[in-house]
Amino acid sequence: MSFPNIPNITPLISVTTEQTIPLLLSSIALEELALAHIVNAEAEKLQLVLGTLPGGTPLSPAVVSISDLLAVDASVQTTLRDVIKKEMLLEFKFENVLDLIASSSTPGGVSINPVTGATCGATLPISGTLVGTLGAPLVGVQVTLAVTGATMGANVVFSTTTPITDVNGNFNVLGTFTGVPGPNSVTITASATVLGVTVSTSQTITFICP
Repeated sequence: MSFPNIPNITPLISVTTEQTIPLLLSSIALEELALAHIVNAEAEKLQLVLGTLPGGTPLSPAVVSISDLLAVDASVQTTLRDVIKKEMLLEFKFENVLDLIASSSTPGGVSINPVTGATCGATLPISGTLVGTLGAPLVGVQVTLAVTGATMGANVVFSTTTPITDVNGNFNVLGTFTGVPGPNSVTITASATVLGVTVSTSQTITFICP
């Protein structure tokens, strides 16, 4: 039997945390497949001794003694013990991968890129990034934008208050600044909740209306 290959893997690879997760799961699956073949081989060993293996060649002498059966049984038991030990190690490995998945999915922080050039009535891009606790971008997560502080009459109207992060963990909206004549100030807050964990950040922007 040929051994399965994981495609696109060379000695010179660079993978992100998210990309390592399916590779780790694949390695566990391949090891489980190998153990399954070992268990199947041990089962066929017993079938051969008992003469029940389909297509198997009958043993000579035709009658197998009790001591022969006990010897084969001991051999199979030893092998299966080693398989069980390996299964326990794979369980630990799988639990570690689950912890990695949880860590990479839990938000570690959200940021808002500096907004410059705000003027009364101007519509400017407002963007930011959401990352996990391991620093990897969180993809497809809803971010909530809100004006959490403003001087009298100042406001920002967003094109959407609930953008979704892209493949790089970035979110982008448009914001139109309005206010009263004179200095104005608004505070924009971005927040996101994943797996019961909420992160947020704020940025205060000042602008002048004629």
